[in-house]
Amino acid sequence: MNKYDKNNAYKLDPSDYEYEEEYLDDLRACWQDKYDPNTKTNVCVDDYDTEEDYKESLVNNWQETYDPQHRFNGFQFERFTTVDDYLVELNDRLDWIKKCDPEGIFSKTDPSKYDNMFQYQHVLDLRKAWKNKYDLDNIYFQIDPCDYKSVEKYHKEIMDD
Repeated sequence: MNKYDKNNAYKLDPSDYEYEEEYLDDLRACWQDKYDPNTKTNVCVDDYDTEEDYKESLVNNWQETYDPQHRFNGFQFERFTTVDDYLVELNDRLDWIKKCDPEGIFSKTDPSKYDNMFQYQHVLDLRKAWKNKYDLDNIYFQIDPCDYKSVEKYHKEIMDD
């Protein structure tokens, strides 16, 4: 059994190599081609002996580089193969914010938790409706409807304040 490529996904035969390190170098080249073909990260594939460790480091790098405030924590990173895949989704979410919440009033709501802009807009609309119904004059400005998953919990917090 191949300890580096258990499923033989890259169709490299370790027996074709005189030294294990040569095989691992070719395997690393495959990982680089798959996940970061244009070298958009500063993660060196040579520092990793497993594909899983390499991809985990890439994902951390993507988030640190393109979302340093960790605003978008709802992404399922296993869905992304390359940084370009991630950037498409990230830019979509940034566009949703511009269209749905340009003032940033509901900035605590993470658009990466939603599959499409309609779902995200619906959640924002609900929070706006709660605010308008229970705190139209913004008396309870310290109580943010985005911190609550239900209108009942939001209303209770206002009533208890």
